[in-house]
Amino acid sequence: MYAVYIFGGILAVLLAAVIFAPMVERKSVREAESPTAEGRKARALDALRELEFEYETDKMADSDYNRLRAHWANEAIAARDSLGESTEQPVEGGCPVCGAALRSGAKFCSRCGQAVTGAAEGV
Repeated sequence: MYAVYIFGGILAVLLAAVIFAPMVERKSVREAESPTAEGRKARALDALRELEFEYETDKMADSDYNRLRAHWANEAIAARDSLGESTEQPVEGGCPVCGAALRSGAKFCSRCGQAVTGAAEGV
C-alpha cells in the first residue's frame, strides 16, 4: 500500500522537475549573458517591430503602445550611440514635452518618444 504513495510522490517530483526545469534554465541563461551593444540594438529593433505589429492588429492599448515604444526606442538609440553609429549633431532647442536635445531631422524625441513636428526640420 505504501509503495503506491511512494511511487506517486516520486512521479510528482519528476513531473515538477520536467515542468519547471526550462524556466530555471532560461533564467540562468538570461542572467549569464551580457548582451553586446549590437545584441541590445537587435533586440530593441525586434521588439519595436513586434510592438508595431501588435498595435496595428489592435491587440494593444494606445497608452501601453506609447509607453513601450518610448522604452524600446530609447534602448535602440542608446545601443546605436554606444556603437558610434550616431553622426548627427544635436539641434538647438529641444523636445517640447521633456526638453531633451533633438538631433537634426528627428521626427521623434529620443527620450520620451513624442512625435516632434517641425522642431528639427528646418535646422
